[in-house]
Amino acid sequence: MKLRDSVPLVAMLAFLTGCGQGDAGKPTPPAKPAEAAHDHVHGPHDGEVLELGEEEGHVELIHDGVGGNVTVYVFGKDLKTPVSVVAPTIVIQTKDGPKEFTLTAVGDASGGKAHAWKGSHAALVADPLNGRIRVNIGGKDFQSPLEPVGHDH
Repeated sequence: MKLRDSVPLVAMLAFLTGCGQGDAGKPTPPAKPAEAAHDHVHGPHDGEVLELGEEEGHVELIHDGVGGNVTVYVFGKDLKTPVSVVAPTIVIQTKDGPKEFTLTAVGDASGGKAHAWKGSHAALVADPLNGRIRVNIGGKDFQSPLEPVGHDH
């Protein structure tokens, strides 16, 4: 056997002898996959959490894909502090093009603002939702897709 023929064999032996061995010859547990930048988080009402801006606010979306309904809760940066806002708007993509509708306040809308909003539309009878929500917090407009990034169905 020539030296150049033995290089792959030597490399293979080095790999096999070092592979999977930790301290004192014990197998090393497999590496955990890298975690996403944001874990899949549910809000206080067990809805999907949508980030607004650079976590300047959050929307919790509860979607009933069978009934075509959504309930939206608006929170501050900490996802705990309710934030009262004017009516959010949803734009949903349909086979006939985008459809826009404004949500209705749940409970008292003091000064036209509320923390919780709801709405119904035939285009919401879908899963996943293909659309966006627009929310104004403190005079600043935000938009977010209706499905969290990395959300699988």
